[in-house]
Amino acid sequence: MKRFFDSVFLFLENLGAGVWIGALVGFGFAVAGTVFREIPTINLAGGVNAAVLSKLNRLEFIAAACMAVSAIYFLLRSEWWSMLRFVKTVLVVSMVLTLIYYALVVGDRLEYLRTVEIQDFDNFDTTKQIFRDEFTQLHQRYTQLVKANLGMGVGYLLLSAFERR
Repeated sequence: MKRFFDSVFLFLENLGAGVWIGALVGFGFAVAGTVFREIPTINLAGGVNAAVLSKLNRLEFIAAACMAVSAIYFLLRSEWWSMLRFVKTVLVVSMVLTLIYYALVVGDRLEYLRTVEIQDFDNFDTTKQIFRDEFTQLHQRYTQLVKANLGMGVGYLLLSAFERR
């Protein structure tokens, strides 16, 4: 029975990592740039992009839960404990904390700035420059944090490839 549960949790952790990485790469490669190139207005493109990001963040949280539950399972199993497993767990915790920050803190502020303060990206209003500047800074931070999570996720899968089973 232990072997069955080990297999289930190995599957869950790798599925979570694969879905998470795939979602980030898919969004960055296929969605974000395409939306802003193909949709005629920045406001409309931003709205579509925000809707997709909202769903992507939900998918990331589901993937994070799969990885976190698996990490806990393997840490509780003494025969699975190793320094590699510990490092993988630290990566999962780091990824989850980064996700919480960029999705819930930075993302919420970006959405507030986009919909409440700026409202119209297509027509420049000098009275809203401070909000545009904050938006640009937060967007850059969001992008950097997502890239960091992508790097940690790839590292996680790389470590998984070298893990003895």
